[in-house]
Amino acid sequence: MVNLFQNSSGEKSEHPPREMLLLFVDGELPAKEAAQLETHLEACWPCRVRTKKIQEAIADIIEFDEQVLTPRIVPPQGWSKFDRQLSQLIAATGKQSLTSRLFGSLGRFLPSSHLFALPRPRLSPMLRNLTAVLVVILIVALVIRFKHEPTVSASELLKNAIEAQSRQVQAIDEAVTHQKLLIRRKAQVSAVEESVNWEIWNDTKNSRVRQFLADSNQAFPAASNTILAKDRSKEIGRDVINELTQVLQFNHMDPQRPLSAASYQSWHNTLQRQRDEVTRSRLADGADALILRTIPAAPVNVGQIAEALFTVRAKDWQPTQLRLNVVAQGGNRIYELTETISEIVSLAQVNPAVFADQPIVSPSPAATPKELVKKETQPTRALAPNVQPLIPAPVATAELEVEALRLLNQVGADLGEQISVKRTAAGMLRVTGIVETDQRKSEITNVLLPIASNPAVRIEIQTVAEAVAKQTTMSGTPSPSVRKVEITGNVIAAEPELRAYFEREGGDASEHIRRFAGRIVNRSGRAMNHLWAMKRLIDQFSPEEMQRFSPEARDKWLSLVRSHARAYRQEVTGLRQELRPVFFPGATQDGASGGPEISDASELARAIERLFELSSSNDRVIRSAFTASAGGAVTTAIKTTQFWQALAGAEALAERISRQNERP
Repeated sequence: MVNLFQNSSGEKSEHPPREMLLLFVDGELPAKEAAQLETHLEACWPCRVRTKKIQEAIADIIEFDEQVLTPRIVPPQGWSKFDRQLSQLIAATGKQSLTSRLFGSLGRFLPSSHLFALPRPRLSPMLRNLTAVLVVILIVALVIRFKHEPTVSASELLKNAIEAQSRQVQAIDEAVTHQKLLIRRKAQVSAVEESVNWEIWNDTKNSRVRQFLADSNQAFPAASNTILAKDRSKEIGRDVINELTQVLQFNHMDPQRPLSAASYQSWHNTLQRQRDEVTRSRLADGADALILRTIPAAPVNVGQIAEALFTVRAKDWQPTQLRLNVVAQGGNRIYELTETISEIVSLAQVNPAVFADQPIVSPSPAATPKELVKKETQPTRALAPNVQPLIPAPVATAELEVEALRLLNQVGADLGEQISVKRTAAGMLRVTGIVETDQRKSEITNVLLPIASNPAVRIEIQTVAEAVAKQTTMSGTPSPSVRKVEITGNVIAAEPELRAYFEREGGDASEHIRRFAGRIVNRSGRAMNHLWAMKRLIDQFSPEEMQRFSPEARDKWLSLVRSHARAYRQEVTGLRQELRPVFFPGATQDGASGGPEISDASELARAIERLFELSSSNDRVIRSAFTASAGGAVTTAIKTTQFWQALAGAEALAERISRQNERP
């Protein structure tokens, strides 16, 4: 039978009113009602939650009273005897009610005149409970105000830490960063914890990196193959480093600088959405610290980071600890990196033996910073019995490649820009490109965010300025300047027909000719961009790969082909509309017959190849007719019937391709 409770207005409800819960927590509820309420709480989650919140609020009030009010606020002189007498009265009369305790705490805030002005005596139960609730709200608000300490945001923390290290490096000639880290690895399914000291030297000028495993007596290269089987601790230590390196690479972090804000930010930027929380703490030496906790909002796969905690020293933004919770087969694994030594010194101060096997060389301009790192990974061994190894290296699928092409299409990044989407022999999907501006770079990187967190994807988009600066830095010499070539002639082959047409229209014929020629050439160029995009889509995958497409991938791929075919057809239709009154006034605007439906992928590929040949020929005719030449050419095929028919044929073929509905 459902218990019914009556609120202060006399209305009955299945749930007790808030003031009844407050009396229950304070022990002031009559026994019969308390028993009824206890029975209800056993079966009602919402009421249990509300009751718990009231208890937590009271606990906060008590803590606030003990830690803030008592040590910080001294009662007025005249209140000392009153407080003692009140305590004696409470002891004589029995248990102090919640309302009395709340007023007692509130009295520490207010002068006596205000306190006596409060209507405390002889309150009705309803007013007494309502007053108590209001006081609870007031005290909790004050607790929050006293306890809250403003902190920086996640982005500000990472930015400040990166800038702080950059300033330190720039302050030293030929800077070398030296870190010694204590690495701990453990698994949820095992109580075993393994640790190793990892020492990393980074020559920032010459892009050299050396990594060592260290113990109390010696240090040896992390990639050394001379470790004997009997050196079990060293063997395990190397495995810990190799496995951690794999985790860092898998999550777009930097194994050269594992405990750095730049490495953390690299992973952080791949997350579409995440929950960030910055809190204050203290290090073991008592120094103030800030801890950034990041949890991805989207579900994570095996090998990806489910939670990360990044700790920096507050006074100088120096990273001191990184904790990674990584999803693994058989149970999550925890990796803790704790700084024991961190310094930046000049190369002249470094023992030459550190970089003895890495002479200074000029790296290839095409190499990326991560490609410059010497690969020091080894096969991963098991952490402990019943713990499965981490997943193998990620492999990009054809479906992932199609998705990358689809996303780039959304911002027109497949229409003539230097953007490349390729799967490497190692199974990675690399999206690379050079764009004109920072704004364009942001547009492309933002649209790729849905796949950026995939460990099988590498996105490397840079501006022209960044590419030039990087090449200059890598090679040590400035890039050759680009000579601007100009055509001194200003005669176009189709000028007689254009001048005759525009003189009849009136106005400045020369200006009309210039604008008309520019529109036609630009429209033909846009049509060719869409055609090139279609051809790349056909050449991107082999017939065997297309046969293995999932239905979703097939639909995406075909949608891209049809979209470019429609856009191409619109441009060609526009060309014919503008050219007809000038060169073919008696011709009809109707295009050629569309022809039969395209039935399969091979026929679609042949149709696109045919359209490419036809359109390329048409584009050459258009450019020869409407671009200025130094020789002053006066002949062009723009006026021929064959050209007009070729345009109509291209329009019709594009229409057939845009109607392709069969899945290849």
